[in-house]
Parts: sequence; structure tokens; C-alpha cells
Amino acid sequence: MNVPGLKTYHKESYAAIPRLPDLSQQGNTILITGGSEGIGFAIAKAFIEASAKELIIVSRSEEKVNHAVIQLTRHASAVNPRSPNVVIGRTCDVSSLSSTDSLRTGLQRDGKYVDVLVLNAAGVGAIKPLLEIGRDGVLTEFNFNFRSPLDFAERFYKQSIPLKTSKRQVLVELSTLAIYLWNAVASRPAYGPSKSAGTLILQQFARKIKPDQMQISIVHPGAIWTDGMTRSGANAATYRYDDVDLPGHFVLWAASRQAEFLHGRFIWANWDVDELRGEAFRKALEDNPNFLTVGVEGSSETKNLPVV
Repeated sequence: MNVPGLKTYHKESYAAIPRLPDLSQQGNTILITGGSEGIGFAIAKAFIEASAKELIIVSRSEEKVNHAVIQLTRHASAVNPRSPNVVIGRTCDVSSLSSTDSLRTGLQRDGKYVDVLVLNAAGVGAIKPLLEIGRDGVLTEFNFNFRSPLDFAERFYKQSIPLKTSKRQVLVELSTLAIYLWNAVASRPAYGPSKSAGTLILQQFARKIKPDQMQISIVHPGAIWTDGMTRSGANAATYRYDDVDLPGHFVLWAASRQAEFLHGRFIWANWDVDELRGEAFRKALEDNPNFLTVGVEGSSETKNLPVV
């Protein structure tokens, strides 16, 4: 991918993103969907290391949630022995509105205010042609990858702010290169379009919401080997996959004020954060309001397009 100012391609974490004072999450409550394993679990560990006050791990599987809470609590005690982070688990099917209603009700009842929302859970789609998957099967993927981000973002933005506080919210979505590289996951044809729709709706939110209200970061996590891929029968020997700590630490950076200038833009965890902050890349952002957003290749609006 030819992006102005970007030359470095990371496959492992590096010094500019983990455990820096500027990335501190002290005092914040973090909710991570799909946080019980894989990329979501690595993200949870990164926020623990950044001194987040509390982590809420969300997954469909109660068994996986409980196991993750035990592991993360141990990690928190090892990292911050004097003041370990609080880790709690919640079961929720993010594609079900009744399930997310129950999650919201439970959080409100317990007096939880979420400062940072990480949308990591996703549907990967069936390995069939679209017309064989059928309307209902495709819509199931859209419930996971479009309706769920819309639902969570709305609930997040509209949550009641604690009295006498001025809270800044941060939303990070884990997207995918399949939103524009259609052949990247060609065997699962519902995945790219549904993830593209989910990314687009968040980018539309970012056009109207200032980052000091709700910063929106959209991240492709890289090529990460996960337990889910093992269960699907994929072969780990076909590629040198990225280290899972890379997206874990990059999402921590993307949730910081350092990444505020990327509000609503699509970025890769493999990209170098110092180069992202460089002059050439910043100029590309400023010159094109649609740079790194979902659109039609070869045709896009300009700064001077009249608004009707």
C-alpha cells in the first residue's frame, strides 16, 4: 500500500507504543468486545500495563470470559502488585440487540461508566459464494459487523456522564484490510462488505463528532494467528504472521491523545507511529478529507464540493 510518508512496516511491537507515560489509562474504565482471547486479550493486557482502572471483558462464551478474567487478573497483579487493575467479565452476543440491552442494563445497574470502548468482536462469514450463503446468512454477518458497531457506538456516546466530571470518550474499532482488498479474504465474501459498512458508519460519526468528545480510531490489526483461525482449519505455516502484541500495543496508542489527528481514518497497526505523525503523512490528511476513508475508488468529493 503506497501511503505518503510511510516506509516502515512493523511485524512486532516496538518502543514507541508500549508502556509510555503519554499512553497512560490511569483512572479509565475500558470495555473490550471479543476480549477473551487472541487480539482482544492482547489489547486487554496492554491496557492493564497502561494502568487502566478497570477492564470489562465481553464475550459470547461464559467459560472463555471466566478463564480470561482469571488470566488477566494474574497479569494485573504481576504488573501492578501494589494497585492491581480490576478485571470483570460479561457475557454478551454482540449481534443480538436483546443481549446488548442486557449488557447495558447490567453496566448501568453497577454504576459503570466506560471511558474507552474497543470493538474487537466480529463475524468472519461462511466459506461459500454470496448467493449460496443467501440473504439471511449475509444479514447475519451484517448484524455482527455493521449493526453491532452502530449499536455499541450509539450506546457508548449516549451513556450518562458521571456528575461533576467532563469525560472524553475514545472508541477504537478493529477493522480489516478486507474492506477494500476484496481478494484478501475472497473465500468469505460476506466478511469484507459487512466490515466495510461497519467502518463507514463510524467514519460518518467522526465527521460530525469532534475528537475531544469521542475520538474514533479505526485499526487494521495486521495478520495475526488466532485460536479462531486454528478452529477454522487454517494453516499457520503458510505465512509469517505478526506478533499479537503489535495490535495490542498499537490499539493502546490509538486510544491516546497522540492519535487524535487520525480521528475517523483507517490505519494499519503495522504502520510506524512516528512516521504517521510526520510531515508528509499529515499533509496527505490535511489535503484530502477522504484520505483513508471508505469510498468509491477513482471518484471522491473534494474540499470545495458544495453541500446540498
